[in-house]
Amino acid sequence: MVVAAGDAWVNGVILASAVVPPVIVILLAYFFLRAGRRHDEREHRAD
Repeated sequence: MVVAAGDAWVNGVILASAVVPPVIVILLAYFFLRAGRRHDEREHRAD
């Protein structure tokens, strides 16, 4: 049973390492694009 629990923990770590980086990239892209859109709107209003 201890081996099975260890395998489950390792599988969880592998799953997290496969899911977390793409989520971080998506969040950073979202915030970056949102900041760019706000900047463009400010430039447009200033003209």
